[in-house]
Amino acid sequence: MPLIKRIKENRDKGFSLTELIVVISIMIILIAMMLPHVIGYIKRASKLSAINTVRVMVNTMEVSMLEHSMEKSVVVNKLYKPEGSTEYIDAGYLTNYMLQRAQANVNYNKNADDYADFLIAQDVLEAVKSGPGEQHPYLHFIRNSRPNNEIIKNVSQGGDLAIFVYAPAGGVLYAQVALGDTWLVTYEGNDYTAVEIKRDTRMVGTNKVKDNIK
Repeated sequence: MPLIKRIKENRDKGFSLTELIVVISIMIILIAMMLPHVIGYIKRASKLSAINTVRVMVNTMEVSMLEHSMEKSVVVNKLYKPEGSTEYIDAGYLTNYMLQRAQANVNYNKNADDYADFLIAQDVLEAVKSGPGEQHPYLHFIRNSRPNNEIIKNVSQGGDLAIFVYAPAGGVLYAQVALGDTWLVTYEGNDYTAVEIKRDTRMVGTNKVKDNIK
């Protein structure tokens, strides 16, 4: 049989079962080798996105505090202990309590002592495209209480949790935001860190932020 005819006949027969099994096996091995790298890349991208979201919120809050300080003073009724210090200092804070109200676009009392916090909360939410009446892809404050020292998975109710601690003269001293059940992002000393939220991961407790009881 001429060589050309033999090649043509082999080509027309297609792949044998053995050849198909070999090809599929190689593909499975390649996918198995690549999968951990793909998962790791997705995880790193998710972590970076979470940190960037909190960074925008912190930066916006600092600008907003300066803007609204002439209208009404922020409430300073908390104590905050800086990293590496044994002493507490005066501070105020913004949490789910106000962020939920701002996101729900309630008609907040302009004469309330914490009205400046409400305005700041609105600015912070709008900066991450989650302003009054808007739905952010993953940022949604549905719990209207302060999530101090609580296990995130037990209290998040499918939403996000946040605590922003600010200085009396302006500026964010500390922040902690739980983005759903994914990442807990912490800001302190101009540094941002993020940890994956586990079953027992808690929000910051009274060892860091507590009521100023006089």
